[in-house]
Amino acid sequence: MTEVYHGISLNDLKNLLKREVKEITIRDLYDLSFYFLEEQKYLPGEYKKEYGETVLDVMIHRFTSLKNDKRSYDGTLCDNDVENVNELLKYNNNVPTYILNIIVIYATYFLKEPVHPPGTAFPGHVSIYYDGKDYFCPIKKNHINNEKSVCKYCIAKILEESKENVKN
Repeated sequence: MTEVYHGISLNDLKNLLKREVKEITIRDLYDLSFYFLEEQKYLPGEYKKEYGETVLDVMIHRFTSLKNDKRSYDGTLCDNDVENVNELLKYNNNVPTYILNIIVIYATYFLKEPVHPPGTAFPGHVSIYYDGKDYFCPIKKNHINNEKSVCKYCIAKILEESKENVKN
């Protein structure tokens, strides 16, 4: 993957991502599913099934949406966004992570959605919610500094202490 440059248009970025996903096979998507299921093995049992099904469905839907996206997007990436996209697109020989990172870019910059969809249940019976203007994540503050996490790229805002007890 070539690095994106300052001022790249969203349309050029979308076309670049579409070229990348064109090479992804069914086997790669299967590996992504397996990788994701392996990563969630530490979740409490009552969350695994629903969380896994929800997130896998969204990943496949977003992948398909990107692959078939014919929309035109206005705007360009600012310096911080270019840096984030380049960091996500660094190829590290881990195909599932690379696919996930492409999906994160698409969700963030094109769909304007959080990485986890609203309503995704997390331990503690909390979930991401939308207040009509912004998305809020009750667990982002716990994972934002995790090297393996994509939370720092997610558009969901960190839930304020006063809102932490909101359960959706």
